[in-house]
Amino acid sequence: MFGFVTVDKSEMLYKDFEAYKAVYCSLCKQLGKEYTFLSRFILSYDCTFYAVLALALEKDCPGFCKGRCKVNPLKKCSFLIHGEEALSKAAALSVISVYYKLLDNIADGGFFEKIGCCILKPFFSNWRKKASLKYPEIDNAVKTMSDSQFEVEKDVHCGIDKAAEPTATMLSTVLKLLIINDAKNSVMQKTVISNFGYFLGKWIYLMDAAVDFESDIKRGNFNPYVISYGDDYNSKVDDINSSLDYCLSEAFLSYNLLELNHFKSIIENLLIHGLPKKQKSILYKEEKIAE
Repeated sequence: MFGFVTVDKSEMLYKDFEAYKAVYCSLCKQLGKEYTFLSRFILSYDCTFYAVLALALEKDCPGFCKGRCKVNPLKKCSFLIHGEEALSKAAALSVISVYYKLLDNIADGGFFEKIGCCILKPFFSNWRKKASLKYPEIDNAVKTMSDSQFEVEKDVHCGIDKAAEPTATMLSTVLKLLIINDAKNSVMQKTVISNFGYFLGKWIYLMDAAVDFESDIKRGNFNPYVISYGDDYNSKVDDINSSLDYCLSEAFLSYNLLELNHFKSIIENLLIHGLPKKQKSILYKEEKIAE
């Protein structure tokens, strides 16, 4: 994932933001516990959302406690008392996703970026191997996405929907893993969360394509918007915004059918405020935010 799945702090109650921060800090702690201290630096809001959603589906509330930040011992943080399985899955998704993103950067990045990624690769390779042994389904989903994306990008006439399909399918798969098979309504809930993940994944991929548009033109890298619009991209921003709005609306419709036990206000803040605000700020470079 790419750093777009964030909440809107200005629209959150204080207690919700504190709970969200506690999940974020707990995921940081889990990364350090399972994959060494250095892995804490790959902490992302995207995988924090995955942890929040995993925890929201559990029956018992995880609870909170105070502690010291390992990165900054002078800072006090809130941490979860329970919920290690959810955090462990989110940590595994973090290291696996970054590993395959690293491989992508080695293939498509600039000279110095490739050198930096090659230096980092042994660390991420070890972390990814450990994560894949514990959660092979997550590794398989991300690897399949990476392989499929490679094949998709060979098509010089690739359409926007086809380009977004691998990421959409990957997120659909990893979210479906959060539903326990013998849980009540598990079949229906798997279908619902799969659809939710599909449209959210599609939104994430297309947002990333919008961010990388100019750099991809300069480097000659694959970008579905470059293929579809060429230099006419800026005149198509409203159309792109409408298609992204559609993805979010479909994701939200599926979300409304999920049976969540906790953190609903946090997830709704993200879907109703955080993602649309991020979308507008990137597409319009904050031109329409002040309206």
